[in-house]
Amino acid sequence: MAVNEPSTQWYFAEGYTGAGFQEWLCVFNPNPEPAELQVDFLYNGAPPASIHAEIPPFYRSTLNINHLAGEGKELSLRLAGDRPLVAERPIYFLYANKWKGCTLGQGVTSPSARWYFAEGCTREGFEEYLLLANPTGSEVAARARFTLENGLSMVHQAYIPPHSRWTIFVNHVVGSGHDVTAEVEAEGPVCAERVMYFDYRGAWCGGHASTGLTTPREKSYFAEGYTGTGFDEWLCLYWPWEGGETEGENEVQVRCLYQGGGEDAFTFRLQRGQRSTVNVNQLAGSGKELSLEVTGSHPLVAERPMYFNYLGSCRGGHVSTGTESPGLSWLLGEGTTRPGFHPYLCILNTSTQQASVRMDFALGDGGSQSVESVIPASSRYTLNVLDVLPRGTDFSMRLTSDRPVVVERPLYFPGADFEVLNAMDHILNLSVGIGPRVEGTAGEERAAAYLASVLAGYGYHVLVQEVPLPNGARTRNVIASLEDAASDGSPGWRQALVVGGHFDTKGGTGSPGDNDNASGTAVVLELARCLAERGPLPGLRLEFVLFGGEELLVDGTDLHHFGSRYYVAALTPEERSALRGAVVVDMVGVGTQLYARTMGIGPMDLCNALLSYAAGSGTYLPYLQSGSYSDHEPFEKAGIPAVWLEVKDDPWYHTPMDSYDKIDPRHVEVTGRLLLGFILSLGS
Repeated sequence: MAVNEPSTQWYFAEGYTGAGFQEWLCVFNPNPEPAELQVDFLYNGAPPASIHAEIPPFYRSTLNINHLAGEGKELSLRLAGDRPLVAERPIYFLYANKWKGCTLGQGVTSPSARWYFAEGCTREGFEEYLLLANPTGSEVAARARFTLENGLSMVHQAYIPPHSRWTIFVNHVVGSGHDVTAEVEAEGPVCAERVMYFDYRGAWCGGHASTGLTTPREKSYFAEGYTGTGFDEWLCLYWPWEGGETEGENEVQVRCLYQGGGEDAFTFRLQRGQRSTVNVNQLAGSGKELSLEVTGSHPLVAERPMYFNYLGSCRGGHVSTGTESPGLSWLLGEGTTRPGFHPYLCILNTSTQQASVRMDFALGDGGSQSVESVIPASSRYTLNVLDVLPRGTDFSMRLTSDRPVVVERPLYFPGADFEVLNAMDHILNLSVGIGPRVEGTAGEERAAAYLASVLAGYGYHVLVQEVPLPNGARTRNVIASLEDAASDGSPGWRQALVVGGHFDTKGGTGSPGDNDNASGTAVVLELARCLAERGPLPGLRLEFVLFGGEELLVDGTDLHHFGSRYYVAALTPEERSALRGAVVVDMVGVGTQLYARTMGIGPMDLCNALLSYAAGSGTYLPYLQSGSYSDHEPFEKAGIPAVWLEVKDDPWYHTPMDSYDKIDPRHVEVTGRLLLGFILSLGS
């Protein structure tokens, strides 16, 4: 969530620099003068420590907390600036060596004796922590009361030493299987933050963090919201016990304001002490970009958690307590367009007139850039920051508007490294979602459409090449590239590399084709995603080709490799001369050992380069000569360097037992990471 005003004081209760965690601090100086910053580290069980930094005018600075505070620390942060600043704290993690994600803390500007949290969960797949920071010089007693969905309450008593942090594992306090709210009442000023790590529905791992509220609100605004594919949005409403009254109801109106205009309103009723969880996907309908306005007849606490599989390549979640009112000015400390990061700005205009906004971005290299937009009345507006800022830059932002608006910045991080979970999802979609993909059949056609859609979603120019079969049917090659070929020796000319594999399955076997060859297809798709995130390589042009018709059409004949043979035959002399070679990925999910294979009839320089790279990177990759068993064959016969990667030996080859449960993700990951590094080395 963006903030309306900078502050000379910032507090972050959560922080951890142990194994699997990388903590950062992003500080934005929106002033025309430099700012002096002191960061105090408040440790759990150790004396505090401090560092100092100078932040240049209108500049974003990023501090590596692991390096500055030391490894293996549980800590909170206290910031003091001689000028008002904006700060955010991202933490990237592999929690318990099983759940990967990021929490993004917005911090608070002052401690308080009271804190409220509407969201909390200890159900299966959820682990919740409550972090308390004491920034004062005296011990502070604090009581955390957790209220369950059945109305029962449990209390944890904490005695927080001066200048230190206290950790409560909520699952241990309340037990498993609960929705839970939290209230903190302390005898002195403290800061509180709730962190949740999760494996949402057993499919989407991640985490999110919330600073909660110091007092309930009559109104809360949430600029971000989405109910499209891969997103589950929730709204948690809680009417705390404070105030003494136990009778009556809190009538809560939830107003949904949609992208492009239009709105809906819904009413809910809360009893005092009750937590209610609203499924926004069901409330607003699917496929909606929306903002929320929550109004209670009595002050209440609201939080909006969202869980997602963004673009099928980034799993996680985020949560927001919203803001109490729209404003004319908003500030953000964190943002980046580095490879693998997708930042957005969600802007809610609650007024009945359009709003003109100006966004001033402070770039990490010291530069700046401004963007202006018009936000329609009573609607939500979404800006993909990748559309307006160059790739590879960190940024902070100041937004000003002539009408009150609400601003929120979701940041998704699919990454630019090979992620085996993405590949495994593609295997599942091909083998279970589509099923057998025999050449020339409707199943193969559906698979080609799926592949084309995925690659286009990554930003590729996609061509579906129709390939005739001897039986009168047609198979297809799906060809994707980020750029047009330039093989004429012009200044933009670079050698090209084909990265491919076949996606069809063997007819007459009933095989769903998980290993042969959804596994290779999935590796190619994930490589394409990683390399699209990084952008064009300076020394290599990439073409990703998913071949149809690789399997034998008639056993005992040479009727196979239709897609790859057609592709090679269609290459012009100029295109052939520009080819560095072809890497073919076929059957890399089942077996004992990954091999580099060729027929031994074509040039060996590409294979030798791969073997050399593998040895240098510490990956054991033996060479094994092959027959004409995969799509490397037509390349080698045409004198084009080619290498086939295969994991041998698969006992379920061409049988109905070639199923998803047989795939070993470790083989898929080793193959993908090896090839990504190799391609980058060629392209550099």
